[in-house]
Amino acid sequence: MAADAATAEMAVASLCDDLEPATTRTRIRDVLAAGASRAGDRVVVGGWVRTGREQGKGTFAFLELSDGSCAATLQVIVDAAVHPLARLTATGTSVLVEGEIKQPPEGTKQNVELKASRVLEVGEVDAAAYPLPKGKVKLTLEKLRDVVHLRSRTNTIGAVARIRHQLACATHRFFDENGFLYVHTPIITTSDCEGAGEMFQVTTLFSQAEKIEKELKENPAPSDSDIEAAKVLVQEKGDAVALLKAGKASKQDISAAVAELMRAKENFSKLDERSKLKPGIPHRADGTIAFENDFFKRQAFLTVSGQLQVETYACALRAPAMLKDQAVHMGGAW
Repeated sequence: MAADAATAEMAVASLCDDLEPATTRTRIRDVLAAGASRAGDRVVVGGWVRTGREQGKGTFAFLELSDGSCAATLQVIVDAAVHPLARLTATGTSVLVEGEIKQPPEGTKQNVELKASRVLEVGEVDAAAYPLPKGKVKLTLEKLRDVVHLRSRTNTIGAVARIRHQLACATHRFFDENGFLYVHTPIITTSDCEGAGEMFQVTTLFSQAEKIEKELKENPAPSDSDIEAAKVLVQEKGDAVALLKAGKASKQDISAAVAELMRAKENFSKLDERSKLKPGIPHRADGTIAFENDFFKRQAFLTVSGQLQVETYACALRAPAMLKDQAVHMGGAW
């Protein structure tokens, strides 16, 4: 037992030796909130460069760094001796830096700034291709739709996300403190309520139809003569196997004939299956849409009947008498 414990301890030690020590990163929000009270502290911060500019004839650079923890940015000063400045100043560059929090000179808009002593990580970007502009140039919301993966880095979208977060938290907190229960009602349902079937159907039949139509254009369905020829070939191969067995042929000859028969059957099966492919939405014999071919195997809709689901929970998890209370009923719609 002692030997096993020693072996396990050595394995853990070896694993830890191979791993780099974790870097404790301080959020920019916390640095800015503490202000001058943290002057002199050494911290590690990381984020994306909003703007960067070289100063002093290339001897140092100012970086406006944002990590998403707040709308404001932290000014980081990096000397050319610490890291090549050209790799840091492009908008969108991701950096992880270590340095000392300092009070900037009087008259500047910053409360604190960071004097970098080490640049730990750099994720460079192609400044010519990066879609978000440098500096205070504003993009329209329409333009941001073309760069969905980056729009949350802008002040507008970031502010909207933070406001929605606070509103959602406050709403949930209010109802929770007043004894309500939050439940998830179905988004997709097979219940056709309040005209949902006419407005919000959920189906994969259209994409399936487009896929089949494209496939039939590239590889047309087999003709009746093709299918008949494949069927005849299967019969011939079957007869050949039967003759070999009746004539007590060698096992090798019979195995080869059986293999040919199986290939013929597989080819016939594929042709028969492809012959059943028809362009357009599949229909039944009576003319109705064959929803059994759909993803959910039946007609489905985006629900507009969440209240019905809420009422089932209200009956199960709240006293029935409470359902008479209009305030509770209204809360159920939340």
